[in-house]
Amino acid sequence: MPGIQETQLYCIADRRYYETPARLPDEDTRYPLDRAEPPEGWRRGRGGLWTALHPDSAELPEQGWKIHISTVAADAERTLADTARICLEQGVPFKFLRSERALRLMSAKYMNRSGAGKFLTLYPADEPAFLRLLDALTRALDGRCGPYILSDLRIGNSPVHVRYGAFVELWCQDTDGTRVRAMRHPSGELVPDTRGVVFRIPDWVTVPEQLRPHLAARAAARDDGFPYVVTKALQFSNAGGIYLAEHRTTGQRVVLREARPHCGLDPAGHDAVTRLHREHRALTRLAGLDCVPEVYGVRTVWEHHFLIEEYIEGTTLFDEIVDRFVLVRGERTPAELDAYSRWAEAVTAGLGSALDRIHARGLRFADVHPANVILRPDGGVVLIDFEYATDLDDEDTPLAGAPGLQAPLGTGGAEADDYALWAIWLHILMPLMEVSEHDRGKVLSIERWARARYRLGPDAGPPRPAALSRGLPADSGEPTVDLLLRGPEPDWSGIRERLLAGIHADATPDRADRLFPGDLAGFATGGICAAHGAAGVLYALHRVGAPVPAEYVDWLARTALRRDPDAPGGLFDGLPGVALVLARLGRREEGRELLDRALGAAAPASADLLTGTAGTALAALRLATDGAGPPDRELLDRALRTAWELDALVRGEATGGPPAPPSAGLLRGFTGAALLQLELHALTGEEWLLDAAGATLAREAGHCVTMPGGSVQVKDGQRHFLYLDQGSGGVALVAQRYLAHREAPALAALLPGVRQGCLLEFIREPGLFTGRSGLVATAHQLSGGRPDAEVLDSVRNLSWHLVAEQDRLLVPGARLRRFSADLATGAAGVLLALHTLSATPEERPDLLDVLTLG
Repeated sequence: MPGIQETQLYCIADRRYYETPARLPDEDTRYPLDRAEPPEGWRRGRGGLWTALHPDSAELPEQGWKIHISTVAADAERTLADTARICLEQGVPFKFLRSERALRLMSAKYMNRSGAGKFLTLYPADEPAFLRLLDALTRALDGRCGPYILSDLRIGNSPVHVRYGAFVELWCQDTDGTRVRAMRHPSGELVPDTRGVVFRIPDWVTVPEQLRPHLAARAAARDDGFPYVVTKALQFSNAGGIYLAEHRTTGQRVVLREARPHCGLDPAGHDAVTRLHREHRALTRLAGLDCVPEVYGVRTVWEHHFLIEEYIEGTTLFDEIVDRFVLVRGERTPAELDAYSRWAEAVTAGLGSALDRIHARGLRFADVHPANVILRPDGGVVLIDFEYATDLDDEDTPLAGAPGLQAPLGTGGAEADDYALWAIWLHILMPLMEVSEHDRGKVLSIERWARARYRLGPDAGPPRPAALSRGLPADSGEPTVDLLLRGPEPDWSGIRERLLAGIHADATPDRADRLFPGDLAGFATGGICAAHGAAGVLYALHRVGAPVPAEYVDWLARTALRRDPDAPGGLFDGLPGVALVLARLGRREEGRELLDRALGAAAPASADLLTGTAGTALAALRLATDGAGPPDRELLDRALRTAWELDALVRGEATGGPPAPPSAGLLRGFTGAALLQLELHALTGEEWLLDAAGATLAREAGHCVTMPGGSVQVKDGQRHFLYLDQGSGGVALVAQRYLAHREAPALAALLPGVRQGCLLEFIREPGLFTGRSGLVATAHQLSGGRPDAEVLDSVRNLSWHLVAEQDRLLVPGARLRRFSADLATGAAGVLLALHTLSATPEERPDLLDVLTLG
């Protein structure tokens, strides 16, 4: 799953959908060089937030010493003009962030630390050109401000930085089998081009003599008199780190909060250093309160500022909610629900008291969310992270806070903190407040549900904030959602039509990078894949019997044929899945062409169904048998060979090939291999395939554990999963199919517990692969497809997520931050899952076939 930095990056251009950063609305802050016609003999290119200028006569070498220039907003236009002039004079290609808004964005707190501060990148042709350019730049830009680029070596007193790395896009696999950026070793082998937060030089590269003084200066940049030694890193961001440390002589434990100059910008343009000193002033003003850490001072080490404060023993409220949350533990007694709600009441009462004392000193906290609340072992509440704390009447400092916990715009002072207090109480009872970002009316529905479920009276919890009424939309779709899902049965037809309307309304066949909005992972696959791209949406439309517009199919075929054949992907992230969908839509020749491309490329780096060899082989098998005549022998043999290899991998007898999946599940585990073997057995009747499927499922069952309350889930480290992509739900579906051929008491014993888990009351996301719709469909299949009150109750709880707008239903995707139409996380998956539930017994499709593009 993408990290917070990547998620943030794809949230900036659109408030409704994950969107490529290239669509950032920044026309009003574009730099003049971005708009100007390129000089004669130069051409312009664009990619993401970057604009590039390249001389017509020059070709980029694969790699070498590159130069990065950092800047601050006030100096940016002048620094860009001076750097561009030198590059144009010397004929050096370069690229730059196209606007002030893009610059501020890439310097924000949760952007990637290794790339933070990069404003220009320059590509000299060779080492002599590099040194000439470096000399001119350091003289022209001496003394100017800019963030220190952590991955690079800074040159003198300037914002000029250098590193050795790739100039062009090359790829290889790292030691984990992940596809990563690469550069070429002198042997010719492609090796990872590591872009971390430490300056590194490849071992075959000789450092130019002119760089050695700067290397020495970098090595000397420390403060040997700093009295603390770091024992543990607690958190990193673009703003700096947070560390647990000990005093060198007394052993006292403290927390060090680091701030990097010009980095970690917030919406007001304040950097991490500004906020750190604001926090120091606030904590000094709040001295003596037991609900805030004691502050010991500020110290500058090299250029970084450190706030030294008391280490608070305890756990964050965020971690406590994860550990205690009662609705994910199976059937709960009234006493257990009451105990949890009383704990929520006590925590919010303590938090409210802390906020009152802070307000009494004339400050607002402004960043109330569970990760900023520590619960001491004795139950006491302590607030941390005061970097946004300001006077109660300060209207200039932006409010922070987590999505769904922030007060409506225009709410200030103590009222904003009071809103967050109420929202946190509700979040403890129902941790999915992010959905209120899509329709604030959701908070009232969540509150009603929570009060009913926990049997709370009207006086329970903090008072409902007055600011809530100001933020409620007049056209909230909550009544529509409620009508669709209540009653003896959900309004299957109405839900279907509104989901279809939402999918079609959001289609963009005029775009080249995506046809439907989905998870941000879809952009990495060119918008075509089955999990997060057009193939999955079109498959869902076709499978439920809805019309599939020809222009959508044309878009998919045309875009897929442009995909890099050296990166074919697997069943759900690449060409094999697209090939299968095109064949289902009547475009078999194009589908076969795409599959041949995939089969002719390098073998996938995994063995699973989602991205690996099991998925590619299943696509080959399906295409081999989708015609009227006998199976395509070439494709069938390929599938059989893969099934044999996967069996050897399960039994520990494989040599070479991809590694075994580390966990279990239909898409990310070995269960997909068992499904392949079962389908091949059904076609060929060969008993070794049934033996192989049994052995594979026995291995998968070894990852399953029985949880308190009786549900059966896949254990992965400290986490447990029920889902279809990774988890016990997918294992149970394939085990059920295997049990139709052979008895296997150990496998059969898992199914009731898995079904129970699939009907757990609280499921955080609504989607097919990792959410409620996939789990409820699985529970329905495991019970033989019979109407079931528990299944219908779970379907009704989709009301927590679904958002009605006009004639449409929209589905919040992964992380609940943006709407999605895709198969894995969004509307297409919900549509497909509900189709399997609402079909008559005679028409009910097999869920395994539905899930795997059958």
